[in-house]
Amino acid sequence: MKILDSISKYFEFAKHKTNFGTEVLAGFSTFLALSYIFVVNPAILAEGGFDRSAVLFATIIASALTTLLMGFWAKKPLVLAPGMEMNAYVAFYVINQLGFTWQEALGAVFWSGIICLVVTLTNIRVKIIRAIPDKMKTGLSLCVGVFLGLIALRLAGIITYEGVRLSSLGILISPAAYVFYLGLVVVLALQKFRIRGGVLISIIIASIFAHALGLANKASEMVTVSEDMLDGIMKLNFNVIFDVRMLNVILVLFLVDFYGSVAKFIGLTKNTTILDKNGSMPQMKEALTVDGVGTVGGSMLGTTSIITYVESAVGIGEGGRTGLTAIVCGILMLLFIVLTPLVALVPVIATTGTLLWVGITLFPSRKELGAYHGTEIVTMLLMIATVIYTFAIDKALLVGFVVYIIGLVASGRKSEIDLYMVISTVLLLIGALIQGA
Repeated sequence: MKILDSISKYFEFAKHKTNFGTEVLAGFSTFLALSYIFVVNPAILAEGGFDRSAVLFATIIASALTTLLMGFWAKKPLVLAPGMEMNAYVAFYVINQLGFTWQEALGAVFWSGIICLVVTLTNIRVKIIRAIPDKMKTGLSLCVGVFLGLIALRLAGIITYEGVRLSSLGILISPAAYVFYLGLVVVLALQKFRIRGGVLISIIIASIFAHALGLANKASEMVTVSEDMLDGIMKLNFNVIFDVRMLNVILVLFLVDFYGSVAKFIGLTKNTTILDKNGSMPQMKEALTVDGVGTVGGSMLGTTSIITYVESAVGIGEGGRTGLTAIVCGILMLLFIVLTPLVALVPVIATTGTLLWVGITLFPSRKELGAYHGTEIVTMLLMIATVIYTFAIDKALLVGFVVYIIGLVASGRKSEIDLYMVISTVLLLIGALIQGA
């Protein structure tokens, strides 16, 4: 009991209105929701010449250590892993299109992480977050919710994307869609009757149904740790910082990581006890620092940028409010090395219904939406449209900044324009132009 009391005191369970069981359950749920990254990340980076086993090892260790650091030091229920937008950008664009080696690509990731870390340690990142108006923060929360829903619908094949652009409506009636519908109905029913562990139960039931429909993970898709697992450690090329051609790549990696995490921090914690009574996040600098450390460390281990995962919302939706949620998830990540066969029993499709439900829970309340007027409504709608069309939260933030600044200028309120918002807008615009070039 003394150990539990110490844990409760350290993570301030009473303050956050949570308990040990809830935090552990939230950690398990979050892990199952993002475990697909241990299959997908090696597969994507292998397209750029990375060794799959080495990437799996790097993914496990980098994700686990940064998530544990987030839990122990920053005390936040946020989990970290290699970003999907980052690994695809590196494999298909930086390596296959620009012609860089995977070692050079990791060097670019390293330097983007260093820049991110420096900007965070100098408090600039915190100031940028504070410069974002409260109503735009609410809009970002909604955007994160929409993004989660899009992930669910995309995985279920209900909508299709070509690259990162929305292509068309997919198939509404298919085995994958059936699993999605069942998972959604189950989690909604369990939440309606306030049954504890609804998210985890929904994923398990959906997994069983997926297996019955023949949607289990294929053996060929699974990667195991082998004797080659250490081949990616410290193989990055530090000298790419002197290559003019690589500077644009470093800038894009930095901007997507930096502002993507800012948007997720705001969107995931809005309207929770994670924030204090003033709407600020205690130990925000620590949490943001972990994000930067993860990218630097991940590149040294042999994987792409480590980011805060939007699937953290699954644990938060299950009631996780403290770092213990992240610690449980981090421990499970480490155990993945021996638990691979067990986790493989949970197909990615089994998490889709839960992801959509969690996304909906991030939507603002009717009262909050009622406070929006004129330009604020237009800004929020354009941000949502941007997320849907581009499948990118950082670009939604750019659109929000641009429309908000234009609105202030048009209404004669230039004095309210924050310098950090202007700088952020310019940087995000440059990054978007480079990516679109």
